[in-house]
Amino acid sequence: MERTNLRYRGIFTKVPGDPSRWRRWEAMGEAFIRDCRRRHGEQIGKRLVFGHGEGEFPRFYQLLAEHGTLEMYGSLEGFHSTFMGKKGQEEPGVMLERARMKRGETILLFFGNGIDERDPVGMAAVEAAVDHGGKVLVVTWTERERHLVEQRWHGHLTGVTSIEAIGKKVGERFDWPHAMPYLPDPEKNWEACREVLDLFQQRTVLPLAEEIGQLLGTEGPALSQLDLVMNRAGHDALGLSLPLLKPRTGRLVFAEEMAGRRYSFYAPQVWADRRQILMPTASIVGMGPVTTEVAQEIEEVWSLEEKVERTG
Repeated sequence: MERTNLRYRGIFTKVPGDPSRWRRWEAMGEAFIRDCRRRHGEQIGKRLVFGHGEGEFPRFYQLLAEHGTLEMYGSLEGFHSTFMGKKGQEEPGVMLERARMKRGETILLFFGNGIDERDPVGMAAVEAAVDHGGKVLVVTWTERERHLVEQRWHGHLTGVTSIEAIGKKVGERFDWPHAMPYLPDPEKNWEACREVLDLFQQRTVLPLAEEIGQLLGTEGPALSQLDLVMNRAGHDALGLSLPLLKPRTGRLVFAEEMAGRRYSFYAPQVWADRRQILMPTASIVGMGPVTTEVAQEIEEVWSLEEKVERTG
């Protein structure tokens, strides 16, 4: 990595939350990307193995070549992973094929944007999931969109809900942020990091998981129960979607153009549980902890499942 090289000073940071800084952040890494490819060849980005901290992760992802895979091993050097999306889009059905969706698997889809009811990508995603024989759950932004989905696919869906309906049910205890909140460095201030995680999971993840649990007819929130989730590129929902997926087999899928947008997630929900993030031109695959010591430490770190058990 040559992180001490003055040529790369200041580039190994998380992607900033301010959209006005995204383009400059990407440009700051271009010299590093060119040097890596000049030194190791253009194929360096086809398969990368990552086990460093949150500052290095987005540059590793930036280094990925088209259709490259980033194998993510666990690290205790920060848990907040961010990255800038890559160019490319694909049909939802093709992405479900790539994710090897099987008949009978449970999939969650996001539909609409709360502004325009016409959502051709969302419609194509629902059609593809139904055609694959999945147990299809749909989350819309508005109640109007929910009624549209229920009427169009009546009898073919396992359940439909809306962000608007969850908000009315939960009230002020429900937040739907544009992205996962910024996490402080856990090594420097674990209590602050834990507090932010607690609020995000209690006010965003749990209300959604509880609603999905009701649609599935299960007891309690639907944590670690879904086989697939198809996220939308226009809204960074990675942080709230990943804990809904089953460990080891759960796949999170994108189909739309992601370039020029920032995405963020809680890293252990990928590497500790070995989940996958599959995108049109790149993949992130969780591979577990780097060492046994890291595995033991992460077991002691607060988790959403443990929080649910403690609070009932």
